[in-house]
Amino acid sequence: MPNTGPEWEPFSAALAAADALDRSLVPLRQDRESTSRALGEALKRLDTRDDALLLLATLDTDITEALLVPLLRAALRVRDTLTVRHLLGRLPRSTAEAAVPSAVWALLDETEDGDDYRRMAEMLDHLGLDTALRDLTVRAHESTDEEVREVAADFGSE
Repeated sequence: MPNTGPEWEPFSAALAAADALDRSLVPLRQDRESTSRALGEALKRLDTRDDALLLLATLDTDITEALLVPLLRAALRVRDTLTVRHLLGRLPRSTAEAAVPSAVWALLDETEDGDDYRRMAEMLDHLGLDTALRDLTVRAHESTDEEVREVAADFGSE
């Protein structure tokens, strides 16, 4: 039978990390501007992105909202897509409806990549932002890129 008691090293290490996180949360929440800036920088780097996403899940959703564009960029990486969906799923519905579509459009203005369109369509679908998803599929349908048009077909635009 595996050792799962408090002396089990991985469990002890996790408890110590949880304690350190708990002690750090108050100052992180008090200085939202510095926290958002530091998390934004951490999201840009592959060596700190996973930890930044984990930390972001413990903070208030106003910080998530402030980091929408870098979070959506992170979601383009298949490895991070599901985590970002969960983070954005924590946003209040009214906030998601008001903020996420414009961040998606800003991101898609930079690309004509079919995979990027697909990740964003999946994100909008996951968040239940049906109007924005319809808008995305209309935009995808009008694309000259065949892979982008496939997104329109897969998500409902004719």
